Amino acid sequence: MTNAARHASPGRVTVTAAYAGRALRVIVEDDGIGFDPAAVTHRSLGLAGMRERLTLARGVLSIESRPGRGTRIIAEVPVG
Repeated sequence: MTNAARHASPGRVTVTAAYAGRALRVIVEDDGIGFDPAAVTHRSLGLAGMRERLTLARGVLSIESRPGRGTRIIAEVPVG
């Protein structure tokens, strides 16, 4: 949520958390300016930090975004 507020200029940010099978899935969605995930550089510490923490927890991070279309971040972490 901090990244969305800091970088996306959103009007709305939604956070959803739910169990999906044997994993916890957290989705953070915004209606902000979006970006091209393929163009993200190694200097993007926010996304790199999220990915690193999820990797340590044996989780997965997915990023869906397009310029002008907002962003959807999906984090899945195994539970149990």
